[in-house]
Amino acid sequence: CLAGSAASAARLAPAAFTTLERPCCAAACRATAKLAAVEAVRSGAPIRCRAAVAFAPKEPVRIEEVIVDPPKAGEVRVRVIANALCHTDIYTLDGEDPEGLFPCILGHEAGAVVVDVGEGVTSVAPGDHVIPCYTPECGRLDCIFCQSSKTNLCPQIRATQGKGVMPDGTSRFKLASTGESLFHFMGCSTFAEYTVLAEISCAKIAPAAPLDKVCLLGCGVATGWGAVWNTCRVEPGSSVAVFGLGAVGLSVIQAAKLSGASRIFAIDINPDKFAAATEFGATECINSLEHESVVAELVSRTTWGVDYTFDCTGNTAVMRSALEAAHRGWGVSCVIGVAGAGKEIATRPFQLVTGRRWCGTAFGGWKSRSQVPGLVRRVLTGELPVDRYITHTFRGVEGTAGAIEALHSGECLRAVVTYGEADGATESAADGGAALELLASRTSWGGSQKRFKHRSAITGTDMTFSVFLPPGADEGERGIVRPSAEAPGPLPAVVFLAGLTCNDETAPAKGAFQQRAAELGLAVICPDTSPRSGVVDSGTWELGEGAGFYVDADKAPYKGAGFKMESYIVDELLPLCAGAFNIDASRMSVTGHSMGGHGALSLFLRHPGRFASASALAPICAPTECPWGRTAFGEYLEGGLEAGAEHDASKLVGSYTGPRTPILVDQGLDDEFLVEQLKPELLEAACAAAEYPLKLRRHAGYDHSYFFVSSFIDDHLTHHAQYLLRPKGDD
Repeated sequence: CLAGSAASAARLAPAAFTTLERPCCAAACRATAKLAAVEAVRSGAPIRCRAAVAFAPKEPVRIEEVIVDPPKAGEVRVRVIANALCHTDIYTLDGEDPEGLFPCILGHEAGAVVVDVGEGVTSVAPGDHVIPCYTPECGRLDCIFCQSSKTNLCPQIRATQGKGVMPDGTSRFKLASTGESLFHFMGCSTFAEYTVLAEISCAKIAPAAPLDKVCLLGCGVATGWGAVWNTCRVEPGSSVAVFGLGAVGLSVIQAAKLSGASRIFAIDINPDKFAAATEFGATECINSLEHESVVAELVSRTTWGVDYTFDCTGNTAVMRSALEAAHRGWGVSCVIGVAGAGKEIATRPFQLVTGRRWCGTAFGGWKSRSQVPGLVRRVLTGELPVDRYITHTFRGVEGTAGAIEALHSGECLRAVVTYGEADGATESAADGGAALELLASRTSWGGSQKRFKHRSAITGTDMTFSVFLPPGADEGERGIVRPSAEAPGPLPAVVFLAGLTCNDETAPAKGAFQQRAAELGLAVICPDTSPRSGVVDSGTWELGEGAGFYVDADKAPYKGAGFKMESYIVDELLPLCAGAFNIDASRMSVTGHSMGGHGALSLFLRHPGRFASASALAPICAPTECPWGRTAFGEYLEGGLEAGAEHDASKLVGSYTGPRTPILVDQGLDDEFLVEQLKPELLEAACAAAEYPLKLRRHAGYDHSYFFVSSFIDDHLTHHAQYLLRPKGDD
């Protein structure tokens, strides 16, 4: 048995792993290996694990025991949970990659859990869930690429990554049998049970996200989405043509449909792919083998060509066709597919002179560490479903060969190989709220107003929150809601964010929202406004406890005190509530008062698609332009006001790319903070400039108190209900 002798296992031929690991002792083998890895992590020692090693082009990968060294400064060692095979892996294995180096460990589309970190690493910690990203993001102020909105191509580690080594010029992998060093691949090398990444290549994601699904966002699917939304910025009503209907092509179609494209042409030589293309949103399918010229066919169907065309094949002849099918005068053609070594593209200059533009995209233009987490949140809400891409699944490193074969077959979109479970890292929100402590429960308008406490993995403190459940929710032990045949389906919910000095009990006690919420069948979630560990004392009510400002503090002392209210709400509390109270995670809206109004607007704009709609009552509309906001951003964020601009609704609205549901804002004209702190006129001007629908109502005689909030909260719930209660898919 392999569990009995690690030394013997290292000498076995690769096939012996399958032969000797009999069902009777497979669990023991895995448990022994896992315990050894845990001990290695504790001592900062190398880890022995299995990997699919590519020894030469055009040769099958072999399952080998490898040694994974501990992370050095600026590095992170992770346990790989799931891998999605990408055509780029096969492209390199087939010898088409001019930068391909052997022997190496391939793989770059994965989900993983951090096990230990090197010196100086601050953005992730053991237990965090991450997506390795081959396009890093250093985020340094002196990196003109990271600081530019025009590109995601951070060059910080490009030179060493292209040479198959870590930033210090050395490898973290070697064969256990011979000690031979192995090259890294794309800075990821995820065809191994453990790997080492640069910190700047780790996108920290919500722990509730299933890694065997969101691993797809490490490359192909995210690339297709970004080509549409970032690189080309496809407008509603546009026509789109997609050449090549693999996973990337289908993700382009999916994104184009969400962008409101009126006609979407799906082009391939395999008509068996047309059903999936139609399912994702294609309006017309073309088999290019049935036409003498697919360019002429597209032009004949559109008169002047297609507004946006996308090559997802890597074939240079197809790239030319895609360009020449683009609309005369303004057509844009985007190259996504990776061509073989030495290939060149060509066209007549006249095609460009007459207004067509040729562009390309790498990873869809996404800035990995700052933007991939947002994509994961949109997957969690159901806005961006990815399950349909996964056509084949395999288990264990030995399943890699089967996944490669499936991808070669032409019948596979994405094959996912699962190595293990993300056990022990977080508590699942779907467990029904096992970690929730019920503090209070009262009946209100036939429903129930409850308050809970739980230990937050994100803030590192105990947190409280309140939730109103409308009549009919099937409540069980400890106030947890269980779906049942008698109870209504998953509940839509409105999140109410409170203001300075308030807590999670303020709105339930003073907001008077329960009657209207009960009538509409809405749950209302009320988070606290900050952690309350007592660690920091700002000496003022405008800062610290009760004044978290709905940002993630990265500046001492608040960083160490768990002031991460944005991540806490979006990544932890809302998934927790969805699982514990039978709330529909894809049907949540957000509102708030004062500082909470700022939070509602900024979270809505910073997380496109996460919330169905947004509103605010007497919000801080332009926090970088008022004393409250300047104080908060200066004390919470290392970047001060510059970083704070990323949380200022009046600045965010101009670059917002999500669904443009109208925003409702109510403001009292006798509000003592109106002129100096709230500044609704700045939000009004910004929305007008961005052509974003805003309904700003001004009310004479009303001040900043909850008398004002309770007077208009019914209107806000009604506003959200029109977006939360409509049938799914009804635009």
